[in-house]
Parts: sequence; structure tokens; C-alpha cells
Amino acid sequence: MSEAQQAHSLLNATAARAGQRLQTASPARERDSVCASIFCPLCLSSATSHAFRDAGCEVRACSHCGLFFVHPYPRGPEQHRRVESGEYPEIELLDCSRRYEGERFYYDRHFDVIAEQCDGAAAILDVGCGTGNLLERLADRVPCHRLGIELNPSAARTARKVAKCDILEVPFETFRSARKFDVITMINVFSHISSFDAMFESLRLALAPGGRVILRTSEMSRRVSRWNQFHWGVPDDLHFLGLNTLDFLCAKYGFTVASRLRVPFEDELFRRSRCRQMGRSGWHNAIKRTALRVPGALRLARNIYAAALGERLFVSFIVLVARSEDAPKSPSGIASVLKRGGNAECQLQPR
Repeated sequence: MSEAQQAHSLLNATAARAGQRLQTASPARERDSVCASIFCPLCLSSATSHAFRDAGCEVRACSHCGLFFVHPYPRGPEQHRRVESGEYPEIELLDCSRRYEGERFYYDRHFDVIAEQCDGAAAILDVGCGTGNLLERLADRVPCHRLGIELNPSAARTARKVAKCDILEVPFETFRSARKFDVITMINVFSHISSFDAMFESLRLALAPGGRVILRTSEMSRRVSRWNQFHWGVPDDLHFLGLNTLDFLCAKYGFTVASRLRVPFEDELFRRSRCRQMGRSGWHNAIKRTALRVPGALRLARNIYAAALGERLFVSFIVLVARSEDAPKSPSGIASVLKRGGNAECQLQPR
């Protein structure tokens, strides 16, 4: 059998296994009932139900605001310390050289879109800056004051070296600064911050008048499957937006969506540059290397994925601006949800 035939057989076998797991998972999903004791960390509604499991963690979906979230949801600052230090056995942190290489490939694809939103900014804050590749690139493109926030000590040290700017090792939820920022970037970091209230309070306090928040995060439909990703990153990733969750967030915290680009995950997953990013799974990395070598393999894999799992998971590039009102507005029905939640709020402590 030729190398191309071997690769195609491997991809078809992978899709078949995913299809079998989807079929066996469906009855379990149908049997799930709404659990009155598990509250959504965003709207505090008890109308939540099982979505899927990965890495020993349950992911639940809220029927009110659409948020997907891990259960049990983390309490207090201990959660972030455990994840970043690698205490969770399910999470293997990449070394900084591999992480920097991954960031480089990532921003090769997406930097121009981000930089366009940063043009004219006098001060930029990159939350969860990793090893600093975005800040490094911005130094050449946008002459301005740059500041990063990164809780992982090794990544923060690397970021200081490559970006040549200050990198703070403080949770963004507690970040306060006399300087206001014209742009705050949160690239693939939104899902790691557990307290929505503290996060949006910090955003409002840090933004300059007319400032922009740039998010890149996941959005997904209720049809999403465990097999839309090989590895969901839970419990490092704590929550994922539903297709309408952003509207709820903006209404609750006083923001407006200036722009949103929603791309099906399959259009991102099978890019050659993404396949060059080696991740945590050796088996997954082996498939990437094979697909890169075999002509047509990525196109075939994308078509198989799209047929079985397409249009369920999306990667979204979002720009938010704060409304001019001093107090954020609540979406319709949130007051009643908070009232119905009873003591739920005390169960959900910010990190």
C-alpha cells in the first residue's frame, strides 16, 4: 500500500471511529435531564444539561444564555494556580520554545486582522500574552506603549525577552492601572477566566474612552459533539460561548459588538500552517505530519470532518466596544434568573 493510501485509510478509520462514538453517545444525551442543582456561572440559571465529557470533565450547556461550561466549575484562585502549574494530569503544558513556535504559526495567519484593529492605538494590553509573539510583532507595526499579562512564570520570562516590554504576572480579574488602554487583546484566553463579573469589570476600568476589546474564542451550537475536537483543553478551558451567548454578555455588561467574524472550525483546523503547530498529543502530531506529507490529505480530511461534524463549532474574531452609559444594562429576564438562583451566586466564587 502506498503512503498516500495509508494516510487516506488512517483518516477514514479515524472518521469511522468518531461516527461510532457519536452514535453511542446520542442515547446518553437524550436521557440527560435538566439538573436543578447545577447553575450556569454566567446567568445563574438552573436550566443546564449535559453536553459531553472529555478528559474526565463534564461539559454542560445552559438553556438560558447558551453558555457551555465545565462541571464542577472552579472556585477561588486555586484553580488557575493548579492549571498553570500543571497539577492536572490531563494537561501537559508545552515548553516555551514549542509554545512560541505555535504562537508564531498562529499569528502568521491572524496578525494582520488584529493589527488593523490596533492601528492608531497609544496603549495596548495583551491579556494572556503567552510567550509574547503578538506583542513582539506589534512593536514593529504599531508604535505605542505595550503591556502584557501572563500568569505562567516561564512564558512570562520568555515574553519579556522577545517582546522587550513589561509583562505582569497578575490575574486580569484583579488588574488595575492608572494608564488606560485603547486596545485590549484576549486571544484564545477568554475561556480561561472563570469570573465573568470580575473580568468585565477589569475591562471597563482598563479601557480608554472609545477603546476596543479584541477577542478570539470559540462559539458553538447545541449540536456540538465531543468529537468536534480531539482535545477540548478542559479543565484548562472553563467555558465556551454558545451562538447567542455573546449577545447576553454584551447586554449584561454594557458592551456592543463592533464586528464579528465567525469561521467554521473545519476551515481553520485543516490549514497547513495549523498542522505545523505540534501540540500535546503524540498520536495527533503523527497524523499532522502524515497529512502534511501526502498530497490532498488535508482536503480529504476536511471533507470527511465537514460531512460528519461540520458547522457545529466555530472560531470567532470579535471586537467589542463599551457602551457610553456608566452602568451596564441587563438583558431581558436576567433579574428573574438571579432571583430564581437563590444561593447559587455564593457557590460561584471568582478566581
